[in-house]
Parts: sequence; C-alpha cells; structure tokens
Amino acid sequence: MELTFQCPKCQAVNHQPAIESTSTTHCRGCGAERIVHREVFVDGQLAGCPWCATQDLYTQRDFPQGLGLAIVMVGFAISTVFWYLEKPIITYLILLSSALMDLFLYYRVPDVTICYRCLSQVRGAGSNPNGRHAPFDLAIGERYRQERLRVEELRARGGTID
Repeated sequence: MELTFQCPKCQAVNHQPAIESTSTTHCRGCGAERIVHREVFVDGQLAGCPWCATQDLYTQRDFPQGLGLAIVMVGFAISTVFWYLEKPIITYLILLSSALMDLFLYYRVPDVTICYRCLSQVRGAGSNPNGRHAPFDLAIGERYRQERLRVEELRARGGTID
C-alpha cells in the first residue's frame, strides 16, 4: 500500500510506498519525521489511518474529478458545433461517446481510501478489505472539518496542538 500525506509543518505533499512495512515517514520538504501507526494493519489489511490512527475512513474513485468534467465539457462543446450545423445525430453520438468514455474510465480506475481527520490517502491492495470502508458520509466529514477549523483557530491564537 502507498500512503499520500501532507506534512503538518511545511504543507508539502509526500508519498510513502510500502507503508505496511515502514515504521516512519519522512517529509521531502522539511525533513520532518513521523511514526507510522502500525496497529492499524490487521493481517495485512487496513483498519485505520496509518498517519493519525483514526478509524474513520472512506473510499472514492482515484480519478481526478477535473478530468471527468473536462471530458464531458469537451464533448458538450464539440456537440454544440454540430447542433448549430443542424446535424443532430452526430451531436447525440458525440454526447453519448463522451459519456461512455467517462463511464468506462470511472469503472476502470481503482478506489482510494481517505482519512476523514488528516485527509491522507492509502492506495493499493488491502486498503479497503472486503468493502469495509464506506463511501463519503457528509455528517462524518463535516464533524472532522469542524475539528480541523477549531485546531487551526487554536494554532492562530498561539496554542500548541499536535
């Protein structure tokens, strides 16, 4: 499994391959070191976040949303030209082909498991054993978003939170 995380000190995005066999991670930007929570790996399967040890994880497709939107928008833009030229069959074929291409890519791309608390991402075999982690839940996501806002506010006031 591969861990993608953001360094809390310098905000650099880092990748750590083979996270299940590593004991620490290092930031490439500032060199900060952090211990990996090994207890979240149960029989080679992910049970929690290796970065912050939270049990609340969700899954989503590891597909850039911007790319999916771009595919549909380009198909729409091209189809409007053919609609203007009064060629409706070509217009519908272009729209259908762009939607099918987006759908094909959606089902070909694997899932990524994301932590609600620290937003770190885990990819690879064993990151979502037997569909254990559900898709994004807005109530849980909002709870952790509010927690992040409170922590940032405390840091801005001069408090220390780690």
